Parts: sequence; structure tokens; C-alpha cells
Amino acid sequence: MSAGLSRLMGLVAGAAIGALLLWIAFRQADVAAVAQTLRHGDWTLPAFGLLVGTLLYVTSKAVRWRWLLGGAPEVRLRDLLKPTVAGLALNALLPHAGEFVRAASLQRRHGYVTAAVLASIVAERVFDLVAVLLLGATALSTVAVPGPMVAALRVMAWLAALGAALMVALWLRPAPFRKGIRQCTRPLPARWQERVLDEFDAAVGAFGVVRSPRTAAVVLLWSLFQWLAIALCAGCAARVVGVPVGASAALLVVEGIVVAFLLPNAPGYAGSVQLAFVMSLGASGVAPVPALAASVVYQALMIGPVVIVGLAVLPASLRRDPAP
Repeated sequence: MSAGLSRLMGLVAGAAIGALLLWIAFRQADVAAVAQTLRHGDWTLPAFGLLVGTLLYVTSKAVRWRWLLGGAPEVRLRDLLKPTVAGLALNALLPHAGEFVRAASLQRRHGYVTAAVLASIVAERVFDLVAVLLLGATALSTVAVPGPMVAALRVMAWLAALGAALMVALWLRPAPFRKGIRQCTRPLPARWQERVLDEFDAAVGAFGVVRSPRTAAVVLLWSLFQWLAIALCAGCAARVVGVPVGASAALLVVEGIVVAFLLPNAPGYAGSVQLAFVMSLGASGVAPVPALAASVVYQALMIGPVVIVGLAVLPASLRRDPAP
């Protein structure tokens, strides 16, 4: 199957699932009531707080990425902000496309090996899962969680454990993996074999960055801060529509968002965000209408600006630096 056809099928599947999730989310709510709730919302300080939370999220993601890349002095934080937001924008439109944009950006502008950048992004995902599970444990201690979400959190825990185990295995015993790759690539021309092995070595080196306990702890702290910024966005979105949720409820929305994102998603995460807010805030006693209104606010003031800014800086993110 060609990459283009596979991508098209992913888009179709995401759109279909998004439509189904929208139907599930709105079947117990009146669209007119949701619109009226939005019209009477407080679009002042809570909305500003949501925008601040979005800025904190993007910045903390870029800071963490710099640590995962080894903190090379030639790669400054501002060099990572553009590819970070561009990657987030593309992920919102075409799942997982943003990761390749981030890899291409660092390869073109700073000479990074693509596999090393992709390995740092894989490490991000593992730390994301660990951070979300830690925050979820806090939320679960005070809020009753629907059964399907508990099951999804268990899946996330297994994924986090498997990802961490794989990274540790690559740190401690890369030789067997390298030998297996050499065997698999034996039919290829020698120069292609060496290229694949070079990419593997670069990926192992990228995973090795968090071998240091200090670096791993810093990366985890930034991961927690990143998801706390999303919780701030969720809480502010609820306050815009007059629902003053507490910290545990906001953290539960984060869990719902991450669980929903495990599925193929429609552009803009339509449907996924709605169901996440309805299920998560519903566990805290929030009715479907204000929960859905809060989800629309979240998409408009968190996802929307990221997509707009990310697409605006995408060309600059992929432009090669002029030769000295």
C-alpha cells in the first residue's frame, strides 16, 4: 500500500470516528443550547488564561525537546519553538505528520540525523504517558472515573511500561538490536545497509540522553508541567462558560483528551475533544451542554491558535539555513 493511500485511509477513518464521537457527544445536548451558552460566556480573563496556558504548553514542550536532544548549545530554544508549533499544527490536521516535520526541520537547519530526532520524539511519548498517568492518579483519588476511561488508562500504562522497557534495553544492550537490523538489511546494497545502521546508532544515542538520572528527572518535570498547562487550558475553557471546575476535574479532562487521542482523529480533533470533555466533566457532575460548550472554547482558543501560528511558521521551519 502506498504512503499516499495509507494516509488517505487514515484521514477517512479519522473523519468517520470524529463524526461518530460528535454524534455520541451531542446526542444528549441541544446544539442551540450550546450556542447560547457560548454567547453568554465570559470571554475576558478566563479566555486570556486559556491563551496563556497554550503558550506555556508550547514553550514547555520545546524546552523539554531541547533536553531530549542533549541541550546542544548550537540549538537554542527559539530554534525549536517554530518546528514545535508547526508540528503540533500538522498533527491537528493530519495525525503524526508533525513529527516528520520536526525531524526534517532539525535535519535541514542543524544537521541532525533524522532517526535521532525521531527517537527523541519517541522518548517524548514515553515521558508523556508517564506524566499523564501520574497526574491521572491524582485525579482518580478524588473523582469517580467512567469504566471505559479506566480501561484506556490501563492500556496507556502498558504502553508506557513497554516504551520505557524498550528504551532501557536499547541503552543497555544495543548490540543484539544492531545485529538484527544488519541481518534484516543484508539484501540491500552495502551503502544502504550502512545508512540504516548509522540511523540506528543515532537513535540509540538519542535515547541515551536520558540515561542520566538528572536529565530524566528534568524531562519528567517538564512533561508534568506541559500537561498541567493543558489542565489550565481545560479549566479556563470551563470557566469561560460558567463552570468553575477544580484541579482534579481539570486533570481528568487531560486524561480524557489523551485517551481520546489514542484513536484515529478527525482534523482539529473534532469529536475527540467533545467526548473527552463530556465524559470527564460529567464525572464531576457537569451537564452535557456546558461541557460541550467548554470543549468548543478549548478548540477555538487552544487548538485553533496553534494551527494558525503553526501553519504560518511552517515554511520558515523547513527552510535551510543559508550557507556561511
